[in-house]
Formats: sequence, C-alpha cells, structure tokens
Amino acid sequence: MNDNNNQYFRAVSWQGKAIGAALRGVVKPVVNRVRFTPRFMKFSQLGFDAVTLALPVPSDVHIARAHVGGVPGEWLITGRQVRASRVVMYFHGGAYFFGSPRSHRAVTWRMSHYCRAKVLAVDYRQPPDWSYPAPLEDAVSAYRALLTQGYDPQQIVFAGDSAGGNLSLVTMIRLREMGLPLPSCAVLISPWGDLTCSGDSIRDNEDKDPLIPLQALRFVSGSYSRGEDPAAPTLSPVFADFTGLPPLIIQVGSTEVLLSDAQRIAERARAAGVTCLLQVWEKMPHVFQALSGWLPEAGQAFREIGAFVHPHLSKTDNDHHVRAHASLVMGSSSP
Repeated sequence: MNDNNNQYFRAVSWQGKAIGAALRGVVKPVVNRVRFTPRFMKFSQLGFDAVTLALPVPSDVHIARAHVGGVPGEWLITGRQVRASRVVMYFHGGAYFFGSPRSHRAVTWRMSHYCRAKVLAVDYRQPPDWSYPAPLEDAVSAYRALLTQGYDPQQIVFAGDSAGGNLSLVTMIRLREMGLPLPSCAVLISPWGDLTCSGDSIRDNEDKDPLIPLQALRFVSGSYSRGEDPAAPTLSPVFADFTGLPPLIIQVGSTEVLLSDAQRIAERARAAGVTCLLQVWEKMPHVFQALSGWLPEAGQAFREIGAFVHPHLSKTDNDHHVRAHASLVMGSSSP
C-alpha cells in the first residue's frame, strides 16, 4: 500500500495466476478474432447471461423482479443482516452492449452481503437497440423513483463495474445538474471513464491486459455514443467536473487497459475536493470481483468495499432489518 488515498494490493494467490493465464491464453485470443457487428452484439447479450448464470448463488439470496420509475431490474437481498433503509443501486458492466442484472449476480449478491443493503440492479437500455443517453435516462428515472418512495439519499449507494462505473459517475453528474440530492457514496469497479480511448494504459497495457482487446473498446464506444462527441463529460467522465460528488472508492487491476481511466477519475475527484480511495490490484483481470468464489483477492476486494461504504451510511438505521419475501434462488456457495 502507498498512502491513505492510493493503495496497492499485491497478487498473492495461485488462483489469480491461473485465472490470468487462462484468460490471456484462451479467452482474449478468441475475442480478438471476433468481428463486432450489431448481430454479434445481440448474440453476445444472450450468451453472456447464459454463461454467467452458472456462477453459484447461495441459498439465502432472495431475488425478485423490480420495476422502479418505469425501469426494469431486480432486487437482491442476502441474509438477515440487511438494513431495510439501505439501497445499493447497481449498474452492471458489459461495455454498453451486453450484460444484465442476471449476468452480474455474482457481484450484486455480494454487494448486498458486504454492504448489508438491498441491491437494486438496474436493467438499463443498451445498444444496438438504444444508444446514449438512454442508459443515463433510465438511471436518473430509477433513482428519482427511490427518492419519491421515501428512501433517504444518504442511505443510497451507487455502484457499477466497467460501463456501469461510467454510468454511476455520469448519473451523479446529471443529478447534480438537476439539483437533486446525491447518494452517500459510490463504488467504481474497473470504471470505463474515457470513451475516446486516449488513456496511457490503453497503449501501455494493450498486450498485458488478459481480457479486453482495444478494437472492442473502440467499436462499442462508437456504437454507444452514435454521433455524439465521446469526449462529452456525460459520456467520458474523465473530462467532467466532479465538484460536489460524494466519496468514491475505485478498484482496478494493474494490467488493465482501463487502469489510466481509474487513475484519471481519482485525479479529477481529488482536484474537485472529493474524497477518493483508489485501490490498484496487481495483475488482477477486469472486474475480478465477479470471480470471488475462486479468487481470494476478490473476496478481499469486497471486504474493502464494505469497510468503505459503512462509515458513509447513516447510523440511524441500525435497528431496522428486513426479511425478504421474494423468489428464492438456490445455490451452495458462501461469501
């Protein structure tokens, strides 16, 4: 670790080395050969959901369909320690063209567990059927609905990975512009902050990143921005003014092509007087937290998230627990 604001976590597990080698040797070469088209985008949305649903979910995770502010999604509640007044709004990743609340349950149920909060996983609109600003509009609508329902913004946490990290940031920027109260804090996992793909690590880590090929980033950036300036602050928050935003925790792998996006977000936040904790995890792949069932570093990352979130939530809800009444999802893993 370096200091209170920047922390470096060394890779210590053989599982991390094995997973990195497998991604680098098998997955990335396949993705490198893919020809990205709207048809492939549609196919990948279905395929990614099917593959990730194989990740185990423990038996005490309750999942129910959600429809908040006209936006679909799902509620997740893990265990009996959840506070009824706490909500983590989770924006899934997938480069703004694949992924869903279903595909990210390995992350969202753990967010519920470690933050002791209900999770609202938002199923925002995506390309190729929709482009910017549809996801941003959905995020704002869902958040405003939570406020209308009586949730205290100081009991709400924004969280997201990759494109979802982007959406977390730009939603807070839009809410600030609208004069609405902001959430208590935000958790950004490998955030995609620069749709112009101009960061130093885009070049320096192109061959080191075990998962993301550069041509994929450029394709999906064009697909999502679709004629808009990708350098606009509500598309690329690395160019935004962060004044007034709540505290942030950022987690990213040291060999990711998005490393410099995370670093620049932290720099912009601190320049605006925003508290920001940047954690760099040695040689961890993009959104390694999803592999918590096998990767010790991922479990540690979630513990760090919980330790960051709790002090930023109001302590007035300590006696308010919730027992879920929702569809039960069977599984056998533990946090």
